[in-house]
Amino acid sequence: MKLSKETVAYLKNLATINGNLLIKPGNTLSTISAAKSVYASVEVKETFEKQFGIYDLNEFLGALSLFDDPDISFANDKYAVIGEGRNNIKYFSADETVLTVPSNKIKLPPSDVEFKLTSDQINMIIRTAGVLRAPDVTISGDGKKLSIVVGDKKNSAGNQYQMEIDSTDSTFNAYLKVDNLKVIPGEYKVELAAKKIASFASGSLQYVLSLEADSQFED
Repeated sequence: MKLSKETVAYLKNLATINGNLLIKPGNTLSTISAAKSVYASVEVKETFEKQFGIYDLNEFLGALSLFDDPDISFANDKYAVIGEGRNNIKYFSADETVLTVPSNKIKLPPSDVEFKLTSDQINMIIRTAGVLRAPDVTISGDGKKLSIVVGDKKNSAGNQYQMEIDSTDSTFNAYLKVDNLKVIPGEYKVELAAKKIASFASGSLQYVLSLEADSQFED
């Protein structure tokens, strides 16, 4: 089996959420952060025949990067063989009990707010959060417009970046920690639920993020 560039990119992104990964039979990869605040799932081009546990996903990706065009064999129950030509690495599977694994597919509550974000908007949010060293992303609606503020929600005098996204008839303040915004830049349908859940979906790629406890939605 060879992994596509897209699948490798997804794996790199999943590694920012959780350092380990359990690959299950099929074509869906999913992970959850240790704090259970970020869940991610994506369907990939490849179909995996067997379950395989990876304790250190960055190490696994590093092993792949040692070869120009690596092939991976999961034929053995205990280890995978990563190689090219006559050279290979025997990479052992980790037991599921030592991994942080999603128990079930996340069932989302009904959404209270929906809108779309473009790839440029996502990029700007992530870039400005890094430049301003901002800990929070605030998504708010005042009954007329929907906007996003990147900054420190506890410091109204601190540096902030604001973008107006859309119109809305809802009134709410939804707070996300920047550290939980691990999404790959792209176009997303965003759904917010008063039960303190945010969903970012793009095709088969989905992130489910916990909103902060002080998020507020008016009826």
